[in-house]
Amino acid sequence: MRIALLGGTGNIGEGLALRWAPKHDVVIGSRSAEKADEAATSCEERLFEEGTSCELAGEENVQAIADCDVVVLALQYQYAMPTAVAIKDKLNSNAIVVSPVVPMIKDGFLRYEPSKKYGSAALEIQNILSDNEVVSAFHTMPAARLIDLKDKLGLDVLVCGSEKPKQIVMGLVKDIEGLTAFDAGPLEASFMVESITPLLINVSARNRLKNSSIRIIGQSIK
Repeated sequence: MRIALLGGTGNIGEGLALRWAPKHDVVIGSRSAEKADEAATSCEERLFEEGTSCELAGEENVQAIADCDVVVLALQYQYAMPTAVAIKDKLNSNAIVVSPVVPMIKDGFLRYEPSKKYGSAALEIQNILSDNEVVSAFHTMPAARLIDLKDKLGLDVLVCGSEKPKQIVMGLVKDIEGLTAFDAGPLEASFMVESITPLLINVSARNRLKNSSIRIIGQSIK
């Protein structure tokens, strides 16, 4: 698949680029084409050091999404919405948009604060990009662990969205060794998953932890 990572110069974008590039055609997007190209070169060098040879491209955001099957908005909330508006008319209607976006503010502690109108970042992005399917995922994935290619991960990813695009994104999650994808329901359920991110950060701060995440523990029903 051809995957555009908008905000690919940031930590979560870089981590996904490193993990997906050996199996997919990855394009790093940024507001600056120069920064995107530098990030792509850096990822290539990191992977080469680990014995993997592959090529990544770096482009300005609007160019990065051209002919892509999947577009990941690997951006902070305040940048994700204007970026969604900027790419709206350039985005292929068949492209799946993945949102790991979490709206939160610091008010003594980190607080989950989505738009009152939409209730979650994912639904707000879906309203902007109404011609595309939006799937939410990767909210509880520590970027530092994705970037560390020696980290075996062993973590779970909750995915929300319509059935067909959700299954495609769950497949992409499984393409990252050490991650397990779990169906967390329709896109309307995204607010529950998004809110786990500030919870994890608050728990980490109060308990002197770093890079905390989640695992889903249960018994299979036969």
